[in-house]
Amino acid sequence: MSGYQAYGRAQNTTESPRSTEYRLLAQVCGALTRARDGKRGTSEFVDALLWNKKVWDAFIIDLSSDGNQLPKELRAQIIGLGLWVGRETIQVLDGNGDIDALINVNRTIMEGLAPQPTAAGARPAPAAAPAPGSRPVGSGLSVSG
Repeated sequence: MSGYQAYGRAQNTTESPRSTEYRLLAQVCGALTRARDGKRGTSEFVDALLWNKKVWDAFIIDLSSDGNQLPKELRAQIIGLGLWVGRETIQVLDGNGDIDALINVNRTIMEGLAPQPTAAGARPAPAAAPAPGSRPVGSGLSVSG
């Protein structure tokens, strides 16, 4: 099963959009971390960076839509962050950027998407990351409320 098919299947389950986005960013962070720890310029390195950019491009598109329910100011801030991700990705590919900065941005957004504490105060465990090599492509950032 390809990463695209796995992601499509996951979207059709009862998982919330926030959980899907959290899981997707966790997968991308894993790929970026492996890329950082591997050799620059390899296909794994380039693929991880381009996958991250595609995810953020999808977030920008979703945040730009009239149907997105986030406050306009927050949407603009996240869009600005997404545009920075695109520029930083090019810098990393050129050997001048900081892949750790991209990883940190994703982790920060993941904190905002993380499941909220339950009534008992326990935090549900996030969904497990898929097998290495499966790379689903973006969802819209639907942290829309």
